[in-house]
Amino acid sequence: MLEACEALAHELREQYAFDLPIRVELDDRDLRGGEKYWQWVKKGIPLTVEIGPRDLENGTVFAGRRDHGGKREGIDRAELVSNAGRLLAEMQGNLFARARAFQEEHTREIDSREELYDFFTPKNSSKPEIHGGFARIHWGRDARWEEQLKNDLKVTVRCIPEGESEPGQCPFSGQPSPGRVVVAKSY
Repeated sequence: MLEACEALAHELREQYAFDLPIRVELDDRDLRGGEKYWQWVKKGIPLTVEIGPRDLENGTVFAGRRDHGGKREGIDRAELVSNAGRLLAEMQGNLFARARAFQEEHTREIDSREELYDFFTPKNSSKPEIHGGFARIHWGRDARWEEQLKNDLKVTVRCIPEGESEPGQCPFSGQPSPGRVVVAKSY
């Protein structure tokens, strides 16, 4: 069994994705398969491949793609090797599209201090909901206002988009703002 796994790992390492050789980790620890699988999922591994005795007989492997959640399925071993780079590129595209859609759905342009506080204040104070949103606000780049946001709402500046210059007015100081920044909660 281990020889078959090592041979597959070797073949996959000879394939390329994103102009780089594919990195492969062979997990030969003496643990149950489900336990090992879950540990790799938590680490964010994009593609898991398992080989069992029946897979070895049939020339197949059992593969799980990160972009398909917990769904795993049998696939022809040779097909996996020949399409590994394409699979990884497809997965990257799917995950990126999903992240972009989430970002667009959960981002809001906010122009007033009141609206910002309303956006990040839990609606149920006894059992606060998790807030997964982003706010694009004007900010005069004065650190004391970021400190106030952090203290009041546990919100910080997450990024200052490059190449965007939309002059406006900082909702805290009333001073001119060179552009919007993205603020959000960090967990």
